[in-house]
Amino acid sequence: MNEREVEWLRRLRDLSHLLATQRDVQTLIPMILDAAIELADAERGFLVRVTEGPGGKTKIKVDVARGFAKESLAGAQGKVSRTVVERVLEEQRGVVTTSEADADIREVSSVQARRVLSILSVPMILRGKTVGVLYLDHRFDPEAFTLADLPVVQAFADQAALALETAELDDARSSSEARLNKTLEELEELKQQAAAATQAEQADDLILPEHAPARFGALIGGSKNMQQLYGEIERAARSNAPVLITGESGTGKELVAKEIHTRGVDYRAPFLSENCAAISDGLLESELFGHRRGSFTGATQDHDGLFVMAGKGTLFLDEVGDMSGVMQSKLLRVLQEGQVRPVGGDQPVSVHCRVVAATHRDLRAMAEQGEFRLDLYYRLDVLRLHVPPLRERPEDIPPLLSHFLQAASGGRRKFDVSRKAMELLSGYSWPGNVRELENEARRLATLGTYRLSARHLSEEIREGRGLARAGGTYSGKTLAEVEKEMVIQAMEESGGNKARAARALGIPKTTLYHLLDRYKLR
Repeated sequence: MNEREVEWLRRLRDLSHLLATQRDVQTLIPMILDAAIELADAERGFLVRVTEGPGGKTKIKVDVARGFAKESLAGAQGKVSRTVVERVLEEQRGVVTTSEADADIREVSSVQARRVLSILSVPMILRGKTVGVLYLDHRFDPEAFTLADLPVVQAFADQAALALETAELDDARSSSEARLNKTLEELEELKQQAAAATQAEQADDLILPEHAPARFGALIGGSKNMQQLYGEIERAARSNAPVLITGESGTGKELVAKEIHTRGVDYRAPFLSENCAAISDGLLESELFGHRRGSFTGATQDHDGLFVMAGKGTLFLDEVGDMSGVMQSKLLRVLQEGQVRPVGGDQPVSVHCRVVAATHRDLRAMAEQGEFRLDLYYRLDVLRLHVPPLRERPEDIPPLLSHFLQAASGGRRKFDVSRKAMELLSGYSWPGNVRELENEARRLATLGTYRLSARHLSEEIREGRGLARAGGTYSGKTLAEVEKEMVIQAMEESGGNKARAARALGIPKTTLYHLLDRYKLR
């Protein structure tokens, strides 16, 4: 990948992130066109919306135009080549053409009268339906656009279509969120009432964690962090762009990937996964790309790799940050070319699956240090979702614990948990995150008692070892106070180097940035 392509991908990612933050439709539409003109270095541009009129007839209308001084939007309508727009709509793919080389448009009056030399036009596709067209042109340079521009501008157009739909649905979603918040408040009130009633009835201060947890598919949690993640999952599911899921080990990144797939366009297609850190390069290459009979000892027959087996579904690559440099290069080639070459094969095979990658590492920092390919990072980091660690959402621990206890016992009994035990569970930092909580619940479920108190908890949780650092200097402090002091101490010990501080704390650098912002330690 040359420097221009890397710059394209960087600009595409930055512009897509910019669009994702805008929720006002009237502001977003011209922003989309301005960004497209900037991305393609066009002279002028139009955003054409596509609607269905009476009798199913397609109607096109220029919503916004750029590059027309002292001219009205109505006047700009005639400057769009309907021939080019109709070709884009009919073929559902981008077009790069010049008035000098393309006989189909050479005689078009709108092109001829304005002496347009070069045109680039791509469809804005959302779930297989074209909702608009980005139309860019140049009157002075016949080589302003090339076929190499199409993939980047097309990827941006698809992201723009998603951002536009998100903005249009925002008002409707606001009312749904209000109803959800009201339900959560009512559930919280019922929980407090149940705890108060239980405290009065039971001398040993036991409470009943009878939670009706907020669920999102297989994900559990009603905290603000998780509600934000649910919204990001829904937005990612409406696109086929690559997704990078970040988060510490044990946070449930594969569950997030499955929810993206389940709610996506091709949810009936396969969802396949591979842990890139668990096997050797040779076996990983065979698993991902396939192999041909006789290509190595034990290869007794042809084998399709996961890229092929996934079809038009989703391939989840877990711990992609642990890939070797050789495998990074091979994965990059597949993402660039849309083809795999099986081990021992001489013919490439086209692939069509969506790639969702996950890592507990800071890939950007690794790329800066030469440990991860920067061009691969930009290929993967189109849509990014961060799964919060359990210590940042302690209010989700009671419903998660209740769920895991019920699952471990086969749903036969409900468990009573003492107030002190719940305080210790909520105050523990859970370095293993949700996976560690699940293991603790499975252990508790085997004790033969349904009345769980502090003495039943693991020694690490009873003693708060997840919080303790430097010989118990954090004893008696709140989780937030402990967390803040740990960050301060790590920054001081690292001399202000954020990468070293993050490694000392055992967290990604992105999480450290979040903590620095939260405690105003910049």
